[in-house]
Amino acid sequence: KQWYQRRVAITAGQNWESMTSYQPVEVGPEILKKMPRSEVVVLKWGSPLRYQFYKNLMPDIILDTCDSCNRIFYADDLELQYLQKQACPFCRKSVAQPEAAVAE
Repeated sequence: KQWYQRRVAITAGQNWESMTSYQPVEVGPEILKKMPRSEVVVLKWGSPLRYQFYKNLMPDIILDTCDSCNRIFYADDLELQYLQKQACPFCRKSVAQPEAAVAE
């Protein structure tokens, strides 16, 4: 795993040593409320966990999450998988069809 992370860091033009000293940035609720909704990814966990918030550093790329496994995907990729296989590409949980889409 370290080899892969080191390769990704080198490919991205980053120094490996700076990658190992990474610390997440934590913000309070007031700053979180001021962030544009399109730049924040929300993961909803069940009890006793609550929510996790991530900032999308590339807001031009739309992200989406699977409601079942909370994995983050490019929205287009997730939509394509849902259309092709009717399931999440990671957890394989099938997507419930909306009632309006069900043929009578």
